[in-house]
Amino acid sequence: MNYRKILVFIVMAFALLALAACDTEDEQVQEVTALAEAPSHTSQAQPETQAATEAETETATEPATEAIPFRHVNIPILMYHTSSEHNPGVLAELYVRPSEFERQIIWLIENDFTFVTFDDWDYLHTIHRPIMLTFDDGYVENYTEIFPILQRHNARIVLFLALNSIPNHRFSEEMIVSMHNSGLVSFESHTMTHPNLSNIADNSGRLRNELYGSRQAIEELTGRMPIALAYPAGVANAAVIEMVAEYYHFGLRSGQGMHNTEFDNFEIRRIRISRSTSLESFINLVYPR
Repeated sequence: MNYRKILVFIVMAFALLALAACDTEDEQVQEVTALAEAPSHTSQAQPETQAATEAETETATEPATEAIPFRHVNIPILMYHTSSEHNPGVLAELYVRPSEFERQIIWLIENDFTFVTFDDWDYLHTIHRPIMLTFDDGYVENYTEIFPILQRHNARIVLFLALNSIPNHRFSEEMIVSMHNSGLVSFESHTMTHPNLSNIADNSGRLRNELYGSRQAIEELTGRMPIALAYPAGVANAAVIEMVAEYYHFGLRSGQGMHNTEFDNFEIRRIRISRSTSLESFINLVYPR
């Protein structure tokens, strides 16, 4: 009798366990079915997240600065040589008085002109009233008279250096380095010995030495390679210009008036400023109305 009770108890226990297992399986099946039938939140959220990311990116990105379209401009390129208050005699017209030069600088500043060099050439159309002041040869007065005026007014010039002028005009290498390091003087080439280049155009060896030798010597002195050459006496023929273009980006004449950047870069015009140039004449030359 006891064995029968025990057996019945065991059978009933197995039956209860089987029933519980079925219920659990049904619940799991229902959960899986519910998950399968439920809409995919990930597929809907992805475009929203992507759109939000794109919107954030657009907000964070600064608008691109619109480039100023290039246009050709007029630029007065002034041609000086040296400076002295005292009349030096036969070459007096080359010696602009320091006091007059300073008056010219002050007038340019007061009338919103911007002093530029050839390093600014490609951006002249973005510069308000650009003007370039150039000095030829390399005289000691460029250091003793002109340089202090540049420092007082933070004005810039271009100095075309003829290498033989260094000892001849008492212009020392130390002076050149000091002026270059100031950032106010940009040294360019005026050849080695200042010859009329058209007269030596048939002597390619000498012509090359005048052009390349000068470029190399100035670079050794200043650490900057010159990119412009002023033709001695303002003279150059087609053969000269062809070789100049091998070593430089610009070639300058003397005189001929206002320059426009539309002209040939190896036929750049300059405006001569002399000792006899009054301030009124100066104004009419650089700012014709």
